[in-house]
Amino acid sequence: MGQPILINIENISKRFSRSLKHSLWYGIQDLGQEMLGMSKDTNTLRPSEFWALKDVSLQVKQGESIGLMGHNGAGKTTLLKLINGLIKPSAGKITVTGSVRALIALGTGFNPILTGRENILISGAIFGLSNREMRNLYDEIVEFSELGEFIDTPVQSYSSGMLARLGFSVAIHTWPDIFLIDEVLAVGDLNFAIKCYRKISEFRSQGGVIVLVTHNPYAIRTNCDRAIWLEHGKIQKDGDANEVCGAYEQFVAQENKVPGEKHFVDDNIENIEVVHPEIINSGDALDIEIKIRTRRPIENPILTLSISNVSTHVLISNIFSAEKTKINNDAVFRIRYENLNLVRGIYYISLTVSDTYINNQLAALLNTYKFEVRTPAEDYGVGMFKLAPQWELETNGIIVKKSSVGIYE
Repeated sequence: MGQPILINIENISKRFSRSLKHSLWYGIQDLGQEMLGMSKDTNTLRPSEFWALKDVSLQVKQGESIGLMGHNGAGKTTLLKLINGLIKPSAGKITVTGSVRALIALGTGFNPILTGRENILISGAIFGLSNREMRNLYDEIVEFSELGEFIDTPVQSYSSGMLARLGFSVAIHTWPDIFLIDEVLAVGDLNFAIKCYRKISEFRSQGGVIVLVTHNPYAIRTNCDRAIWLEHGKIQKDGDANEVCGAYEQFVAQENKVPGEKHFVDDNIENIEVVHPEIINSGDALDIEIKIRTRRPIENPILTLSISNVSTHVLISNIFSAEKTKINNDAVFRIRYENLNLVRGIYYISLTVSDTYINNQLAALLNTYKFEVRTPAEDYGVGMFKLAPQWELETNGIIVKKSSVGIYE
């Protein structure tokens, strides 16, 4: 017998109005029709309305960890609010079995004029826990949140990071069956985020369900076993986290310019061109050719070349300084990366050209050129590089070697 289904979503749709005036009127109409037992037209949009979600169906079983991804406005937060019962679907049915805790917005559920201590105890009552149960959990919650002396300060004076600490600590330590998280961990510091993800791992190991909304594919790959890609209110892909993240990253790279793209070329450079393959297999060599045509000589040229992922995190950066060298008219620089063992995905090349000093830039082409790294369909990986280390195990004075894939030699 398989794991029980804790979230069952059947053909749900949710529509909103862009107009506050229309929204209030439609709300009154819908409420009146519901009270009178009249049927509602749930398939047609009224003036100023749009579909936030349309015909979405999915099931989440006990112990599953789901990552939701998609562009802003794709319907991710709307789906969390529907699961949490904050809003009702326009059509379809949602069945949630078990207790739910949600971190959908900072400070949600907290009374701003009460202290952190008072909000902890009140949250317990809202969650159906007794005063004794919350007092038993209190020290653990405060210790995890690291709020210390601020715990007796009204939460209206808390920073966004402090609110995230308090909200996460209360929610996770009351051990719900389902934990909904919407980007709030992004406002905390790195150390606290690491603590949170460790706690999430512990929560998962004990059978809890996690539904995580984030724009960070790495967070989904490392914390979720399944991912759902939403776009324009519809599910584009649902499956293995690595596979869905890879498909989403490729889509983003192909459909949009990467954030942070910049293009600057000084008048002293007539033309600059970067030639590279559009597709390579992981482990292949990557050859890049930089062609520069100048209007005047460049003394001691300095080239900086870097490779970034779709999140614009720099993975590789190299500087080439041609001291006591002058380039004039046409010049070609070539760089070769042997065995580029990047994992599957889309990557961007950035280039700067300087004269004598690295700060004296004549050209800056940031995240302007892209290429794709491919791997076998079943080989995705979680990190950024595919490396092949040699493992060695020593037990009772006997050394047993293992290959990079963990198979005994």
